[in-house]
Amino acid sequence: MSTGKDRHKIPGSRMKILTKDAKQMVNGPYYCPKCRKELLNICVNLKTKEVYAVCKCELEWPLTYAPVFQPVDYYNKFRDAWKKQSYGIIKPPSEPVKQK
Repeated sequence: MSTGKDRHKIPGSRMKILTKDAKQMVNGPYYCPKCRKELLNICVNLKTKEVYAVCKCELEWPLTYAPVFQPVDYYNKFRDAWKKQSYGIIKPPSEPVKQK
């Protein structure tokens, strides 16, 4: 007979570790709401402390730098801003100034 504790144990052969999926969610690429593909990347320049969400569909969205954020945190901030912009709560960001 098994005790109450042993009844809830999961055999080691049935356990699944989802490290590959977790790493992909943390590091990207992410889902782009404009082109609807997983082509969005988070680019961080530590020297100038600039962060951009960049996609191959020419979407470029500036984000606020935070030293404790991981790429997935920046992606969540981007998604929140994108939703607010699509609902008309905020204006889309202006074009970034490119230096020559």
